This record gives sequence, structure tokens and C-alpha cells, in this order.
Amino acid sequence: MLIIGVDKLYESAPPRKTKHGTFPVVDNCIEYKSFGYNPCDSGFVIGEFFEYEDVDIKLVSNIEDEKYIYPVCVRDFGHSLGIDIWEKTDNNTSFLDFISEKTLSHFRSGQAKLLIYYGYEEDSIDGDSLFRLHSDLLRKLSEKKIPIESVMYSDANILLHTESDIKDIKMVVSNYCTNTFYRYTREHKQNLYHGKHEKSIENRQKWEDSRNRIRDKYFLCYNRIPKSHRALIVLSLYKNNSLDKGIVSFPNYGMSSWDIVEKKEDYLKKEHYWWILKEGDIIEEYEKYSDGLIEKLPLQLDKGFDICHSITHFNLNHYLNSYFVICTESHCVDRKESGNALAFTEKTLKPIMNLHPFILVANAGSLKQLKEYGFKTFSPFIDESYDDIDDVGKRFLAIEQEINKLCSKPIEEIHEWYWSIEDILKHNYYHFYNKFAPKERQRFLDEISFKA
Repeated sequence: MLIIGVDKLYESAPPRKTKHGTFPVVDNCIEYKSFGYNPCDSGFVIGEFFEYEDVDIKLVSNIEDEKYIYPVCVRDFGHSLGIDIWEKTDNNTSFLDFISEKTLSHFRSGQAKLLIYYGYEEDSIDGDSLFRLHSDLLRKLSEKKIPIESVMYSDANILLHTESDIKDIKMVVSNYCTNTFYRYTREHKQNLYHGKHEKSIENRQKWEDSRNRIRDKYFLCYNRIPKSHRALIVLSLYKNNSLDKGIVSFPNYGMSSWDIVEKKEDYLKKEHYWWILKEGDIIEEYEKYSDGLIEKLPLQLDKGFDICHSITHFNLNHYLNSYFVICTESHCVDRKESGNALAFTEKTLKPIMNLHPFILVANAGSLKQLKEYGFKTFSPFIDESYDDIDDVGKRFLAIEQEINKLCSKPIEEIHEWYWSIEDILKHNYYHFYNKFAPKERQRFLDEISFKA
């Protein structure tokens, strides 16, 4: 049994149900403020791994001799340490200042372990991660006399171990999105294509019925948050007369929860994607189409960009009326700049769980990692050599070429191809539910336990 130590239980807090009861948990160190906000206020997100598991959640004040894990969930790793990595300032505080003396003594004696959980994020050596802040963390732990053997760090970077020379802190990969989807869809069976729930049966029948009709669109491409590679993909679709062949979203300024520019016109200007294409002639060729696309914004699929873009919800009709997904992941950069960061979010998982092939607009090596996890991809119909290209501009152009190739084919041919890979689509779907997701969940629990 895994024991989790917490400081507070409040009736109004998010309830986490384990085999040992339902616990309304408040994040440890939630009172800590850094640079104007609470970096440890996460809604106790790590609790999603504990639900329905052999995990007991106890108040630290009630713990006597038992060994336990003390998780601190952070929304910004640097700020949780009192550090602004961009301004290069240190306010000389950290979440450690809000840990009780009793808990600190348990760290020092080896009775408890501190788990710094940043599990829904991943970043490179230059970003907000342990890679960049390793020495700062060591310094602040030393000030509190916390032995490094009593500390664990977790984020979503699959390459935490292979791309890092950090050996003194135990690092645990958290496949947060995988676990969230696994948990949520099992609880809300209207999102499934298997099982005996009437909605799941209905979804499966709709999918089977689509075998005998040509779907409306070639592809699906969600872009709620306007990042550079997403803007460039949508601009490419418009440039190549493929925009109307897909179900595509892209916001106006003010419609997204995160706006990276001041004016809507800037979304699709070269200042925000030049670093991808790099070469002037190529950049200018794309920018010719910016004004025309801007006039079409917003490309909106649901009210407020909320439903089909959320981490848990999706619109099944979008998948039943398209054949493949152009998946614009959270990051798409040069390997030499961010080769030590790789993660899969809901953006990659949604097509898998909706029986769709996909092209990944993501970091190099993403398809390779999926195959190592046991999933199958879609070569040779799709030339997936783009996944091996380190340079982000060359990778983008190779991806664009594959999108153009698919969109140039008669939709009847795409229909035939889709059903010819039915076994692959089913394999990926059932592999996720039967093997990959439960295995990743159990691996995480094992690695943070005292037994690991």
C-alpha cells in the first residue's frame, strides 16, 4: 500500500477516491506565493493516479511511524523555487518554506520522501525543468537540510533519463495525459467504441456504418492555442488549397486561453514562424497568403474553443466525418535545441482513441517513441521519414509534402486506404486501453513508492 501524506483535507476540495476512501485533498504548500500567484495550486492533480488504487491518503499530523510520500504539485517549476528563469531573478523563497518542521524531520530521517510533481509539462534544457534548475534545487534543499536521497522529481518528458546526466535525484516520467484519458473515458463510456454501455455500442455502430459512405472531409486539425508551428500548418493548408478539405480550427485574438501576440493580424505573420522555415525565399512564399487567411478567422468548431479541444472531451462526429488527423502537438522544434524533451499529450492520444491515422507535427523521434510503446503507424502509405529529420524547417516541409499528397488523392481512394488499415487502427485503440495506459499508470505508482 502506498501512503500519501497531505497537510489539509477540506470538504470543498477536489475529491480523490481510492480503495481506502474518498479524500478531499488540498495541495501541499498551496499557500506559497511567488511572483504574484500560487505555483503549487494544481487541484491536487497527481491524485488522478491514485483513484481506485491501493493508496491511502493521510494527514501528516496523524502519521506516526509509517513511511509516506509527500507530493508537491507545481504549475511552474521555476516559480515554485522562487526563480523567474526568464528574468533571471531569485526571490530567495520557495515552496520548501511552507513545509512543516514535522515533515522536514521525516525527510531527514528517511521516513518520508518529497515528490516534486510537474507531471503535465515537459521542457528542454533551456526551459522550465529540472535540467535548467538542478543546481538551484540542490541549493534550496541544502538550506533546509533535506537529503537528496529523500527527493524525487517528476515531469512528462519521456527522455528524462536518456537525455540527462543528472544522477543524484530520482526522476520519474509521468505520462499524465495518458492516465487522464484512461481514467476519464472509462468513467464516461460515451467516449468509447468498446464495451456494453449503450452509448459505446452506438459509437461502434456509427463507426461501422461509415464503412459504406464517403465521409465529408479528408482530415481533422485542431489548433486552439496559436503557436508558431500551428499557425504555419494552417497557413500551409490555405496556401495549398486544402483548408476546405478538412475540419480545421484556429482562433482570432482573444478567443484562446493563451494569446501569444497583441493583434490577430500577427498570428500568421513571418515574425512568428520565421525560425521554423529560416530561409527568406521560403518564408516570403508563405507570407503571401497571410492576409487572405486572416480574413477567414476565426476557424471555430465549438463555442469558445472549449469542447473538442479540451483534454478530456472530444466531438465524435469530427472523427466520423474525416479520415486522418493532422496532429499539431505542443512542441515542434529543432532537435539540437530541444532534443531532450519529448512527450505525448491528448493531441496524439485523441486520434488513437478515435480510430484515426495521423501525421504528427511534433518533435523529431515522436513516431519512433510511439512504436517503442507498441503502437503501429502508417507507413508506407504515409512517408514517415519526416520523423527522422532533426531540422524543424526541413521536417515541416516533409510533413507538408505528405499532407499535399493525401489531399491530392480522390477522397474515394482515401476512404479505401482508411479501411485497409482497419487492423492497425483497432490495434492502436485496444493497445492503449488494454496494455499501454494501465502499464504506464502502474509503472508510475511503482516508481514513486518506497519499494522502487
